[in-house]
Amino acid sequence: MKAREIDQQLRDADRFSAREMERLELGPASAALAEAILAEPATPAAADSASTPQPAAGRPRRGLLGAAGLAAAALVVAAILLLGGGGASKSPSRAYGAELVRFAESTPLLLLEGPGWRVQNVIQYMGREGLEGSMEFVTGKPVAYESTRSTGSEETGWRVSGLLPAAVRQRKVDLRWFRGSLAEWISAARKAPHPHGQRWVEVPVLDATAHVDTRAEFYVNQGGPGNRQMTALWSEGGYVLEMKAAVPSLGGFEERLDWLTKVDSQTWLEAMPAKVVKAAEHDAAVREMLKGIPVPPTFKPSRVPDEGLTTDRYQVAAAVTGTVSCLWFRQWDRARRSGDRAAETEAEQAMATSRRWPILREMSKDGAYPPTVWELAAGMPSGKGRRGWRLLPQVEALGCAHLGIPVLPWKQKRQDEREAGR
Repeated sequence: MKAREIDQQLRDADRFSAREMERLELGPASAALAEAILAEPATPAAADSASTPQPAAGRPRRGLLGAAGLAAAALVVAAILLLGGGGASKSPSRAYGAELVRFAESTPLLLLEGPGWRVQNVIQYMGREGLEGSMEFVTGKPVAYESTRSTGSEETGWRVSGLLPAAVRQRKVDLRWFRGSLAEWISAARKAPHPHGQRWVEVPVLDATAHVDTRAEFYVNQGGPGNRQMTALWSEGGYVLEMKAAVPSLGGFEERLDWLTKVDSQTWLEAMPAKVVKAAEHDAAVREMLKGIPVPPTFKPSRVPDEGLTTDRYQVAAAVTGTVSCLWFRQWDRARRSGDRAAETEAEQAMATSRRWPILREMSKDGAYPPTVWELAAGMPSGKGRRGWRLLPQVEALGCAHLGIPVLPWKQKRQDEREAGR
């Protein structure tokens, strides 16, 4: 039984009747508040660690009361209301604007409501067939992104290094949603070559049936006894959903599927961690991230792409620092080709400060983007990057072309010609 269902049974075990509420003779405001408190569904507490339950980020703390305790709790509520007078009280829930509600409703509105689990990250992006997205759920300490390298082939399977320990990987669940045909995705997954073969089972999830691949993923060393990477595919609300989790057994995976709960937009937004940057806050986040960063004359905050989607802080920060860096690298390249030594030096000196950019230092705890920037900046005086290769092609790794700031000369020329033809 899920925590939400337990909450419902406990609430129903003992509550004031409408006649009892009338006997309290509360003022209109207090009566409304009492009714809201007694009728409002409780939400389960999430946890920051596997051993010590804590409330999920952004959600009110609510305990699970025993049936005997509910009557006492109800009397306490009544006493507070009687003694507190008729003054209005503010609801603890945050009021979200229409834009944020719209963003929430563009997702399947699912949460993993297992004991101790919380949302770590959310990303929305435009796919080939419309809006897509992904969520990460974790329990215990935050789970870092894996920085892996793979060797092998499709025939023998890819062996991957850099995986997190099994105990850490099993504290994370990845949920992705996208448009398309469930049958086509399942067919493609079943046809994919696999060194261990595939064993598919059907497992109930929400009001649907999930098709679960119980084998490890394509990496031959990704799974083993007590550590299996499993994948489920099913259809929900017009989306194809894919859930992945490293688990000790199929039973552990079924348990995680059972924890998935459909919620309303308010509950979904309240579950978001602080690091999720919502679209309505995008411009303010960009301004804050630019602090301590020297920007080139061609930079404007509006150049940082904003697709109007809910995304995490790391992604927004990558767009901010990538836009600034790509503009400096483009100035550096054009200055070198034209012989403008002053502009070349300006770009080199600006990028030399990147190790001190506050937002890159923050990002370095979660991913490899900052070291890439720092390595490229260090190669500017010589014009050489990793392994002595030409620097400029490696700068493309920052996503400059995607940001609309091509740095390779031939890409710059093509962009200039395209803009001149408008």
